[in-house]
Amino acid sequence: MGNGWSEVAICGVVIDPMTGDPAVLLEDSAESAIIAVAGDPAVTGAIISELEGITQERSQTLLYRFFVRHGVSVTRIDLSKGSSGEIASELAYLYAGEHYRMEVRPIDGLLLSVQTGAPVYADVRLIRDGASAAAPRVLADGDLLILSRRHR
Repeated sequence: MGNGWSEVAICGVVIDPMTGDPAVLLEDSAESAIIAVAGDPAVTGAIISELEGITQERSQTLLYRFFVRHGVSVTRIDLSKGSSGEIASELAYLYAGEHYRMEVRPIDGLLLSVQTGAPVYADVRLIRDGASAAAPRVLADGDLLILSRRHR
């Protein structure tokens, strides 16, 4: 893992009152920065359901059900800054004794993390650069906070 990564955890979900777009908030282990990961209502709602323990089997994602059925083990989710400046995400997993990586949408990676208990790591550059750019817009006083908790 090295010094370039820091574990992050979901600390809340907000809805931007201007656009109606949800975002999942991640906090670093030092509780010094927040990263906002944009999501769509369906996946963000599934994350909230998982965190609140109200998930039903039919609401589990196809990828999660596939992984469970075929013995795939999610080992971690890595968030970094993509080439376009957006947040990028890679899923690391173990299948039949082999390690694999797959690019996934960041919000989908977070849902798989919640469903499987896999840790989420953020590139420290994303924490340093991304937190200051995204968090103030999402954390403005007018935002609707729909979930806030610490999962450590």
